[in-house]
Amino acid sequence: MVLNRFFFFLFFAGLSSCGSGSSPKNNDALPIETPAEKGASLYTVNCTSCHGEDGKMGGSGAKDLSKSHLSDTQIKKILQKGKNAMPPMSAILETEENMDFVIQHIKTLRK
Repeated sequence: MVLNRFFFFLFFAGLSSCGSGSSPKNNDALPIETPAEKGASLYTVNCTSCHGEDGKMGGSGAKDLSKSHLSDTQIKKILQKGKNAMPPMSAILETEENMDFVIQHIKTLRK
């Protein structure tokens, strides 16, 4: 009986030490993405299947983004409304900030 109480005490002590303030928070361990990295990530997930990593792929009739001369406003309009086979991306990108990150990344693909 004493041995059972001893093991129960050890088990309880182990459980109560879980989640103590000594370990780092999960958010602290994650690196923070820069706006450029965020734009590149969003582009990779949502745009590369048609435009390719370098913007030159042209799948499903997608335009070559490396040759684009569109302004930020024109790009945003296409992202919001879609064009030809490209669907509107505003719901997928969720926020204006994410849309701006993608626009800035698209501009880095220009030659």
